[in-house]
Formats: sequence, structure tokens, C-alpha cells
Amino acid sequence: MHLFKKTNDGLLLLILVVMLSLVVSCAAQQSSRPAPTEAATAETTAPPPAPVDPTTAAPPEATPQAAVKPAPVEPPPGPKSIQGMRIIGEVEPVTIVKAGLTLPARIDTGATTSSLDARDIQKFERDGKKWVRFMLLDRRSGKKVQVEGRLTRTVEITRHGTDPQYRPVIKLKAALGKVELYREFSLTDRSAFTYPVLIGRNFLGGEFIVDVTRKNTATPMSEDTQ
Repeated sequence: MHLFKKTNDGLLLLILVVMLSLVVSCAAQQSSRPAPTEAATAETTAPPPAPVDPTTAAPPEATPQAAVKPAPVEPPPGPKSIQGMRIIGEVEPVTIVKAGLTLPARIDTGATTSSLDARDIQKFERDGKKWVRFMLLDRRSGKKVQVEGRLTRTVEITRHGTDPQYRPVIKLKAALGKVELYREFSLTDRSAFTYPVLIGRNFLGGEFIVDVTRKNTATPMSEDTQ
């Protein structure tokens, strides 16, 4: 019994030593931990932000944007400028290229289609197409040239107090000054008119400006057309 009592006392003493060691170790660990920083303390203790009144809050500053330039507007297509057009008079020499004849022509902005003094007009067919044959006369020299051309259409001419006339129309190349154009000409007997050729808007448009105070600006020509 006495030996058992001594053994129990030894165990109790050992337990007390171990527990004391644990207490000392925990105290040392607590003292070695770093103290919380001021920023961390402030972060955990900072009050929540106050609500913003939308009626009094200033609007966000707008981000500046680059100015947008409008797209360039293309001008509508139109006739040639006046600077690029040629000034001619009320009477000009016109060369019918196919016939090799230069004839005086009356320049008439009121006429839609140009016209030729054609004699002995005959219609015929060639390769299933309608053609026209006629004589072109130079009144000054008396020279006659036969000309043929494919019929493009027939135009009706109506004058007050007279029956309508039906004129064949063909395309011919004609030159006025240095300008050569392939245009329509109606064919008719113009022996009652002063000039064997009439130049209308279909030849003038976009190419010429007419000055009625001038004549023969392209090439000097005699006014004797008879």
C-alpha cells in the first residue's frame, strides 16, 4: 500500500508538469502573434457609405467624342460647263462626212431634230432591213451626191393648216468646226428654205452655245446658197 501511494504521487506530479508546460507554450504563442494593423482595423470598423440622393447627385461627366464629319455629297450629273462648250452663230457651215459636202446650215434651238435637204428620196430593203437612198445637192456648185442610210424611224411633222408630213430619219456623221457627231437627220425637200441644212437641239445639246448676233464662226462661208 505504501508503494502504491508513492506511484500515484509520481504520476500526479508528472501530469501537473505536462499541463504546466502546455500552459506556458500557449502563452508564448499568443504573445508571438502580430497585432492587427491600423488599416485592417479601420477596414473592419469603417461604417457603410451613406446612400446617395439621385435628385441631388451630379451627373457623370460625359466622355468627349470626336466630331463626326458629314459624308461629302456628290453633285448630281448635269451638262457640260459653259466654259467647255463652243460658241457658234445662227448660221454655220456643216460638213456631211459621208457625202463629203460642206453646206450652210441654219442653227435652230427651237427644232428638236436636225434636217437635210434630200431629193429623190427612195426607200428600199437590204438584208431584211429598211434603208433610204437620196440625193444631196450643193446649191452653190450644183454638185449632187447620192447617199444611203439605214432607216431608224419615221417622224410626223404637223403644221397649222396643212396635212401632216411623214419624214424618214437616218443617222449621219456631221462636222461643225472641229466637232464631229453621229446624229439623227430627218430627210425632206428643203428647196423652199434658204438653207439646205437645219441643225436642231439633238446636235447642239451639251456641245454648243448659240450667239444669234454671229455667223460663220467655225469657217467663213459665202451666204449665197442659191
